[in-house]
Amino acid sequence: MAISTVTISKTMEWAKKLSFNRLSAIGNNLEPALTSANMVMQTVLGPPFSWWWNTQELAFTTSPTANSAAITNVSVAAGIATITTANTFAVGNLVIPSLLTTATFLNGQLLIVLPGSTASQILAAVTTTTYASAPDTGTITNATTQDYTIPAPAFSHIEHASVLDTSKTPVQWMELKVQNELALDSRNARPMFVGPHVEDGNGNVTFRVMPSPNAVYPVSIHVQLASPLITSINQTWAPMPDFMQYIYSWGFLALIWAFADDARFQIANAKFTAGLLARAEGLTEEEKNIFMANWNLQTSQVSGKTQQGNQARQT
Repeated sequence: MAISTVTISKTMEWAKKLSFNRLSAIGNNLEPALTSANMVMQTVLGPPFSWWWNTQELAFTTSPTANSAAITNVSVAAGIATITTANTFAVGNLVIPSLLTTATFLNGQLLIVLPGSTASQILAAVTTTTYASAPDTGTITNATTQDYTIPAPAFSHIEHASVLDTSKTPVQWMELKVQNELALDSRNARPMFVGPHVEDGNGNVTFRVMPSPNAVYPVSIHVQLASPLITSINQTWAPMPDFMQYIYSWGFLALIWAFADDARFQIANAKFTAGLLARAEGLTEEEKNIFMANWNLQTSQVSGKTQQGNQARQT
């Protein structure tokens, strides 16, 4: 990680000199200084920006072992050696091939009677084999697991990801497409997609791949780290390095001036956004435009509320 030695208090002192000695922290809550510092930090470290000094490589290995789920307390049909149109079933009955063991239902070979199902429909669905009734306990063997949980307490978002295809000679790293909200998938193949699935509140993130892996595949995920919360003016601007000082200082001053309804807010804001976009690499014009629209909306709301407050006090 790049070195960061500049504290929030140093930046506050600099801003004070440019604000007619007006304090940027009032009272024990140290506001609006702390919120301003956090807003700048979260903006710089959030999407669409990516920084080499704020990354981490996460890794896990997929498992081709089947994912089993227990079945209990299921309404079942009476024992039937061979299904005919004369048989009756209740909604929720399970029907499995008699050639299988009664403890294991293979994926794709388990029938569940739905509302409106008739014996004729069930018979038509199982004409290729003899079926029997299922017990009310057992195991469904599903596709292999798609979810992998690993410690990632500072995870923000995925930059890019790769999977090592061990079936090729020589083995090859293949790009994984990053996609959120991946669904369950019964197909078994080399994963092509990856995305964050859930976070448990204890710093562990579950990542989901799709399709379900059909072999052991090492997966490497390159992630951006989330912004730490600034709670003291004695903290540094870490993980932002000192060579970013000319950027975050202007961002901090812009917000302080906006809170104070200082007309020079636009000058500091322009210096902040220009420096930030100039330092960032690889952004598309669309990403730059989206960032500017969002940032201008945030800062205009701050400035607008300050103006409304001043007008209210004058009336």
